[in-house]
Parts: sequence; structure tokens; C-alpha cells
Amino acid sequence: MKKQSVIVAVIVIALLVLAGVVWAKQYYDSRYIGQDYYTVVPLDEPVAVTDLLDSSGNPVDKGYAYKLVGFDTDLNRRVLEFDKRSTTLDGLYQPGTYLRVSASAQIVLNETVIQRSDVPPQILEKL
Repeated sequence: MKKQSVIVAVIVIALLVLAGVVWAKQYYDSRYIGQDYYTVVPLDEPVAVTDLLDSSGNPVDKGYAYKLVGFDTDLNRRVLEFDKRSTTLDGLYQPGTYLRVSASAQIVLNETVIQRSDVPPQILEKL
């Protein structure tokens, strides 16, 4: 009887560990594994150095909060929200700047300035 209890306990512990590993992998993938989206800062967007606010509305830094529409290579549309920190206008992405943005299911991971010619033609039509 005691041997069976030990076996059951080991199986339960193994299942709990396995469930934890699966959950951790799913969390990691949804947070840190990104997909590329292509976007452009609209020509009519007034980019200026402003206060960047925390979730309580308190200023934490200077820069600009972007909210851009991007497309992946399958033409799936996504709104990309990210901050660019800078105390000068030259440090911000200006109107007409093309970007490749890597975004996970939860956050924007990074942005890269690219040339218009680097954007796939089918995406250029959407932008």
C-alpha cells in the first residue's frame, strides 16, 4: 500500500512539473517570441518630444508614444504601440519613416528603421 502511495505521489508531482513547464513555455513564447510587422509613421502625424507617462499618468521620461498600424507578410493588420525615448526631436521616428517592428502577442520587442524598398510590395499597398 505504501509503495502505491509513493508511485501516485511521484506521478502527481511529475504532472505538476510538466504543467508548469508547459505554462512557462507558453508564457515565454507569448511575451518574448516576436513576429515582424511593417509600418510607416504617417506623414500627417505631429511627432514631438512629450512626457511619457506611466500607467498612473505620472511623467517618467521624455519621448513620443507611437500608435501605428502595421502588417505582417500574410497581410494581417495589427496596431503597434510603443514608446521612443528621446529628449530631442532628432531622436524620434519622423513622419515618413518606415519601420520593421518585432512584436509578440503581448508587447513590441524592438523597432528597426528600414528603407521603403525593404517593405514587401503587397504591404506597401496597405500602408
